[in-house]
This record gives sequence, structure tokens and C-alpha cells, in this order.
Amino acid sequence: MAKPSSFLGVDLSPDAIKLVELRPEKGKPQLVTYGYTESKGDVLMGDFISNKNITTTLLKEVADRAKVTTNYALAALPNASIFSSVVKLSNLLKRDLDNKAKIKDLLSAEVKKILPRPLEEMVFDFNLIPTENVQKAGRNDKLEVVRFLITAAPNEIVKNYVDIFKQAGFQLTNLDIESFALERSLIGTDRSLLMIIDIGENRTSLSIVNLTIPILNRGIQVGGAAVTKSIADSLKITISDAENYKLDLGIMMAQENMENYPAPVEEALAPIVTEIKYLLKSYYEQMGQEKTLDKIILTGGGALLGNFLDKYLTNVLNVRTYVGDPWARVIYPEELAPVLQEIGPRFSVALGLAMREIV
Repeated sequence: MAKPSSFLGVDLSPDAIKLVELRPEKGKPQLVTYGYTESKGDVLMGDFISNKNITTTLLKEVADRAKVTTNYALAALPNASIFSSVVKLSNLLKRDLDNKAKIKDLLSAEVKKILPRPLEEMVFDFNLIPTENVQKAGRNDKLEVVRFLITAAPNEIVKNYVDIFKQAGFQLTNLDIESFALERSLIGTDRSLLMIIDIGENRTSLSIVNLTIPILNRGIQVGGAAVTKSIADSLKITISDAENYKLDLGIMMAQENMENYPAPVEEALAPIVTEIKYLLKSYYEQMGQEKTLDKIILTGGGALLGNFLDKYLTNVLNVRTYVGDPWARVIYPEELAPVLQEIGPRFSVALGLAMREIV
């Protein structure tokens, strides 16, 4: 069977549906089309995966509007629906790592001890966490400790995704994980220790990535809308005025090197800053402190937050922070550049999914 000429990455979330169709062009992904729901999160809020009929209808509408040309689609399970953990295996030979079936059997015995439900009720996968001792070892050398990233999802969630795409007229070729899709679109070959923060309308996902592998993931029910509301409540102003306040703050921060920030801003961003510190602490406890965090990449619809969040986090955490550009490695018509740059952070997951079969 011939390989499809293009692939559709679909980001389903409670906030919106976003999709991007890419095709390979001289080894690089080229944009075919893109689309998104124009409605706010109230249309999709709730258990949007279990509510298959509504989600299927919306997906078909977005795909029709975007004039999608392929039936081959990829989707991502949200980090909140995934169980993930780092599992260690001892006394393996380096050559054993090539035997996927053997490794999966060994890991299954360990995973059963920590999964929140029986292994038979979940789909699980694993990725080797590349460390210096593994990379330098010879094929017949014994490895004292090898770490693997384990990810698992309930069977019924996986089935719901398959059903939604089938009913919408698509063949789901792969069900990825959000953090891997983000790594693919935002990082490329960067092997440093970094953090990706995906800020949506109503939730924020954080992932620590080392050597291009997302090691730890966390999510909180705080997004751009909550930050804006917190500022509005604190200053006793409207949501619209709070949006303007954020924009004014971004302009002010661009013009001067601020050291003290307005209390409403610090209060609004406190949950996100706390999660960043907690996730980093957890990483060092599990993996050691061989590396320090090199950078933080922001993405998602709330990544801009008035064009001040990147500067704020850089100053507060003393870690270089910037808004990632998921379109940087994609070929697209020059006339689309302004609009794609404006909406860019919102499409990081969808782009990373479509890239999976191309790059």
C-alpha cells in the first residue's frame, strides 16, 4: 500500500478543535490547509471525548471548512488522561534494548505495581530515556540502571478517539501524546534540558524534556482565562479592561527592565509559577542534577498573555523564556505569514502530530 501523500494532525481539547494538514516537500513538511473551531470553550467544555456525537460533528464541520484533502489523521491524548512514570530496570545488557518484546515484558511486571487500574484495562507504551551511561556502553556491556518513560491510557478513552475519527470519516493512523507532539513541533533536535508550557483557555500542561524525550508531565486547571479573571477580580475591572491591562503591561515591560510587578499579576500567575517549581524539583529528585534547566518554551492560546508572560517568567525564574514558533520548520505561502505568526502557538500540538509521519 502506497504511503499517503499528506497527513492531518488534529488537536481535540475542551477549548477548541484545531487541525493542520501537511505533506512532505523535499524532506520538509509543507502546509496544505488548517482549520479551527471559532467558538469558545463552552461548546466543548466537559467530557468532550465521551460526548462523541458532538465532537464528531464539530470535527467534520472544521475539516469541511478547511477543505481537508486526506483521510489519514493523527490525534493526541491529553496529558491529563495519561498515566506516566519513570521506571528503572537493572542489570540489562546493552543489546537487550533492541529486543522490544523482552523489554515490554520486563516493564509490564513493574508497571502492574504502579498503575491506577489493571494493566489489562490500559494501553501502555514506553520510551528509553537516553543517558550518558547508556550511550557510551558497548553492545555487550551490562547496564546497572536503565530508565524508561512509561505512558498508559485507559482502553475506553482510546476506543472513544478511534470511534470519533471513524464516524467523522477519518482513519486514525496514530494516537500520540500531547507532550510528544509539542516536542516535535517546537524543539526539533535540541537536546538540552528544557520545559514546554502549553497554556490553553482553561488548562495548562507542563512538560520537562531532556534529550528530546518528555520525561515528566503535569497539568493544572488554570489557563489564560483564569489569569485574566484573577486580574479583573483583583483590580475590580471588567474582563475586557483586564485584557487591555495585560497588553499595556506587555508594552511597559518591553520598554523598561521591570524588577517589581503589580500584585494582581503575581497573584494571577502564582499557580503556574508554583507548578513550574514543583515539576522541576520532581525531575531533579528522580533524575539527578546533571543538567540545569536551559530554557522554557511557551505555547498554546494563552502563551502570549499580553506579550508579557515570557519576560515575567524569565525574570522571576531566572531562566530564558520565550514563545515557541511551531511553524518555523514548515513550508507555507509567504502571504500567510502574518496570520500564521499570530495564531501560531495555538497550533503546536496539531502541527507536531502531522509532522510525525513526515519528519
